[in-house]
Amino acid sequence: MQSLADIANDYAALVAAGEPLVAAEKYWADDIACFEPAQNQSNEPATATGKAAAIARLTQWLEANAMSELLIDGPFITGDQFALFIDMEITRRATGTREPFSEIATYTVCAGQIVEERFFYG
Repeated sequence: MQSLADIANDYAALVAAGEPLVAAEKYWADDIACFEPAQNQSNEPATATGKAAAIARLTQWLEANAMSELLIDGPFITGDQFALFIDMEITRRATGTREPFSEIATYTVCAGQIVEERFFYG
């Protein structure tokens, strides 16, 4: 089984390479719980439970937004969790509006899989 550091580093590398769906498929547990701020900027639900629902939400976000200038700081590891500071430019596909976007993402790992993901952003 991979160590938490191995999982965190590989996950971060995949996201930095613009492959968040590959990272999700590889590491998310079937019963993952994903949380975003209730006041998120889209019509997505603030919580997605289960891998299928979480993948669907991520896919919807990626279809609505193009990422560029993606920078990741971390992972920062403690206990059974790791965190990433993520900065990027996103282009809203519907409007063509380009804007900076920053978030902190935390991940809880159990038995080699990510069981919880939380996003913090303004």
